[in-house]
Amino acid sequence: MNNIQISTAQAKQDKLFYVVANIIIVNPRDNSCLILKRSESEVVHPGKWAFPGGKLEHADVRNLLVEKGLKPIDGIENILGILAKREAKEECGLDVDSETADIISNKVFVRPDGIPVFMVVMTAEYTTGDVRLEEAAFTDFAWVNSSEISNYDCIDSVPDDAKRVLEAYEGGKK
Repeated sequence: MNNIQISTAQAKQDKLFYVVANIIIVNPRDNSCLILKRSESEVVHPGKWAFPGGKLEHADVRNLLVEKGLKPIDGIENILGILAKREAKEECGLDVDSETADIISNKVFVRPDGIPVFMVVMTAEYTTGDVRLEEAAFTDFAWVNSSEISNYDCIDSVPDDAKRVLEAYEGGKK
């Protein structure tokens, strides 16, 4: 089982996308969410404020299949929740509850370098940890509420997504 092969050699090239999850990390104790300022060296949205997030990698799938003792065709439950947990830890040093991870939206876009991306925006509740930014990827962070987020130069969809999620927490819909 340890020798699980993942290959895109036979895949139709016009069907391949990066799979990305952006995570709105919510601190339910003060109804805030975390945003990070992207480095000026980033290919996509340099210097803009965004949510933590990252790409689903082949190694993630292979490692989880082995760890859970699954056959490749069985699939992995809650893969995006698991991705959210990993990216939160890698990018900002925080632990989130992957079981509270909910998908709030998804879209497809094309990066400036021509790579198509399928992106899922999720929420996950902060559990523990202090913010430690991933070196060279981010330059600052802020915990913001729904009225404060408009004060930051965010990627276009970030303020609306944050407000929608934080208002749901305020209203007890979460």
